[in-house]
Amino acid sequence: MIVVYDADCGVCQASVAWVKERDRHGVFEFVGNESAQLPPGVSREETEHTMIVLDGGRRFVRAEGVARILSELRGWSAIGALLRAPGVRHFARWGYDKFAQNRHRISAALGVRACAMPERKHPEQLSK
Repeated sequence: MIVVYDADCGVCQASVAWVKERDRHGVFEFVGNESAQLPPGVSREETEHTMIVLDGGRRFVRAEGVARILSELRGWSAIGALLRAPGVRHFARWGYDKFAQNRHRISAALGVRACAMPERKHPEQLSK
C-alpha cells in the first residue's frame, strides 16, 4: 500500500512516523510529495492538502485514507472500521478537513515541525 503525504507538514511527518512504528508487517510504503516521481494518478497539488492511500487499484483520500491505514494496524482496525461507519464517516470527513486546514497551527502547538508557509510581512515592513 502506498501512502502519499505532505512531506513539508509536521503533523504529517509525525503521523507517518507513528504508522511506521506500528507497521510490523511492512504493509506501507510512504512517498512524500517532494518526491521527484509521484505514483501515477497523484498530483503534487492534491497532496498539498490531503493524503492519498493507494491500495492496488483502489484510492482512498483524507479520512477514508486514515481509516484504511488504521484497518491494517494491529489494535487499531476497530477504529478504522468505526471511521467508515455510516454517520461517523461524515463526522470523520469533516474532522479531517478541519484538522488539515489548521495543521500548521496544530504542528506548532504540538511542538512538531510546522508546515512551511510563506512568511508574512508586518505592516511596517510592507513599505520597505
